[in-house]
Amino acid sequence: MTDEVDLAELGEVGRQIGKGGQAIVYLAPGLTLPDVSGPLVYKAYLGQQSAPHGLRAIVRVRSAMDTRDRQRLDTVAAWPVRVVRCEGRVVGVLMPLIPDSFFQERFLPTGRPSRDPREAQNLFVAPELAVRLGMPSLTGADRMAVCRDLAGALSFLHDKGIVYGDVNAKNELFRLAPEPTVMLVDCDAVRIRGSAAVVRQLSAPDWDPPEGAVLTQATDVYKLALFVLRVLTPGPQASTARDPERVRRMLDGAGWDLLARSLSVRAKDRPPASAWYAYLARRTPRRGSTAVDVARVAEPRAPMVTSGWRRDPATGRWVPAT
Repeated sequence: MTDEVDLAELGEVGRQIGKGGQAIVYLAPGLTLPDVSGPLVYKAYLGQQSAPHGLRAIVRVRSAMDTRDRQRLDTVAAWPVRVVRCEGRVVGVLMPLIPDSFFQERFLPTGRPSRDPREAQNLFVAPELAVRLGMPSLTGADRMAVCRDLAGALSFLHDKGIVYGDVNAKNELFRLAPEPTVMLVDCDAVRIRGSAAVVRQLSAPDWDPPEGAVLTQATDVYKLALFVLRVLTPGPQASTARDPERVRRMLDGAGWDLLARSLSVRAKDRPPASAWYAYLARRTPRRGSTAVDVARVAEPRAPMVTSGWRRDPATGRWVPAT
């Protein structure tokens, strides 16, 4: 399996479906790949891509997997499947088209219809407001299952030596049917553990970890804990919440301990993402399942940090309140 295609092989690209500060995304209807089920999109970088070898390494993560793992990756992430080159220069990547089930058809307050990606930020607003904005209503079990699926996705990536990095309110899409599911986007910005990222990995505002800018699997777990805290307690200030007390009534003792350790200022105290998946899968088994499909994870006990958080006015960072 080749990890690269020439731009000419794409034929005529389709309509533009997205644009950001670094790239434009187009449909690629003229190309199919034997290892990708479904349509493809072409993410064309604006300007010179600074780390072509890093992009090739990200694509190679997938191509080196066996069929089962590759299918698993494709269900949890919009992962780059080929590097696109033109005259020997990397100009973009091919990725699977995100399924329609991760988008929401709704009407804006103006009455205009809109089709939008169902981003995680919609889970943080008060449920009644989300419904007024045309987003679905979730039960507590649905919310727990969404958290479970993100934990499973991060656990899978971590097992493959990947640091996802930018867990935030927009980089995780969700759906409720046929099963509460999360899909990670912007995966060309991940980092393979032990190497540099293709682009500098950043933390979105209000998602920054205590240790600062260097992102690791431990910072992924910290942000996963923020995600759990905010998804389970929607409403005012949920999008910036960091105090574990906010979610105490939603979690049992084991869950509270996981949350407190995951929000520790010391990275070494944080449990792996697989511990979160094991816990949440026991709380919300997948529909139709009779047994949890993960091993129980025995983690050493670590000191709990439950003192709450405040923003340091001098640095702008979140630090434990004392």
